[in-house]
Amino acid sequence: MKIAKVGIKGLPARFGGWETIVEEISTGLIKKGHNVTVYCRNDRVRIDREEYRGIQLVKVPAIWSKHFGTILHSFLCTIHILKTDVEIVHYYTAANAIFAPLPRLFGKKVVCSVDGLDWQRAKWEKLVKVYLKLAEYLAVYLTNGIITDAKTIEKYYLDKFKVRTTCIPCGAYVSDSTHPEWINRFGLQSKRYFLFVGRLTPENNIHHLVKAFERVRTDMKLVIVGDDPYHKAYIVSLKSTCDPRIMFTGYVYGQGYKELNCNAYAYVFPDEVGGTHPALVEAMGFGNCVLVNDTPSNLEVIGEAGLSYEGRNGAEDLRREIQSLADDSDLVNSYKAKAINRIRIYYSWDKAVEKHEKFYLAILGRRVPSGR
Repeated sequence: MKIAKVGIKGLPARFGGWETIVEEISTGLIKKGHNVTVYCRNDRVRIDREEYRGIQLVKVPAIWSKHFGTILHSFLCTIHILKTDVEIVHYYTAANAIFAPLPRLFGKKVVCSVDGLDWQRAKWEKLVKVYLKLAEYLAVYLTNGIITDAKTIEKYYLDKFKVRTTCIPCGAYVSDSTHPEWINRFGLQSKRYFLFVGRLTPENNIHHLVKAFERVRTDMKLVIVGDDPYHKAYIVSLKSTCDPRIMFTGYVYGQGYKELNCNAYAYVFPDEVGGTHPALVEAMGFGNCVLVNDTPSNLEVIGEAGLSYEGRNGAEDLRREIQSLADDSDLVNSYKAKAINRIRIYYSWDKAVEKHEKFYLAILGRRVPSGR
């Protein structure tokens, strides 16, 4: 198959969950003999190459804009695709589904991966939220198929649109620390800090996490990894904490990201919007005891292999659960083993690649090659 992927910032995956998913699925498909092209924003991808891990990279002009940057880039990518022999165009996020009719007019199949309910995110103004709600309809009625990343989101589309989607959660690797000296760069000690990784946005409730941790009795630290270009005032308010145990690292990628996860005491995930979060799945694969906001999607990910708190109670229930973990290392260690086992069973990249391959082939009316 010849597949084009549109709607991410670019590769290598250094921007967020979508980029990680695209990189892992694409390399897996290439190993199975398929051809994958990923469209990248020229304002984000600095590497001067046309190929990465077997993936063909096409850099297309983009503008830096909170509201129009992604959608304008996706439009230009779509125009470029019309001149190629690509068989399947895969858009990421429902907002880009508005362009689906163009490649379909040229005989190409179009699919879309939807990320939770994007219109719920606090960063969007009212008019943008209206469009994002409309985009759900566009994804349903303008494409040949939809991929959801959680059973809760699959049910949402079935209940609202009476449409069956294909649920394919992201994957993760089970991995342990190999270069623990990395955490020395941050002045940290192994298993002596709680960890959060994600965008520093209001719907991710880092303000609840900071407020809760300020009242936890422990000499361990709280490490907050991430940033966000659109919420500078919010981030300033977070960093105004007077608690010296709380540290902000900004973005951390690659080996540093892995080591911060592998050496954490526990991982706290207060996010309240979205489907399956790659950062949460990865944290479990790194062997973390995880404590999550009790949203349906988060609970779906952890199953019986993690702990939750009542997100609607804000910081108070979160403080109580963090304190319980800080006081009970045996409990923490028992959930570390459960997390790894759950990832091995339900969230492997190999399974995610196989499901994508079958989905694409079904859209094209083909079968998986014999001998697989």
